Amino acid sequence: MGRSAPTLRVAVRRELERLRRVARAERDPRIRRELERLLEGGEILLDAFGSGPEFPTDAWEVALLGVIVGLALRVAELERAFFEGSRSRASTDV
Repeated sequence: MGRSAPTLRVAVRRELERLRRVARAERDPRIRRELERLLEGGEILLDAFGSGPEFPTDAWEVALLGVIVGLALRVAELERAFFEGSRSRASTDV
């Protein structure tokens, strides 16, 4: 890996830590908990973005896309659980 990858990694973590401070300052515990959960996904794409010059090197972009990917994974997990539950209820109704 080139020299820019560790720098990007540090920059992304710095931005995520700034956002975590915002989450910790939130008074509503439900909002704070959800913000913290969202930020857990922020580092998901660090390796992908650090592997070549054609990838963006903006820390915000990497962190934001990581959060979005984390959300997408959570939604997919919920959909899978929902549909599995629907199928098992349908089979017991017969």
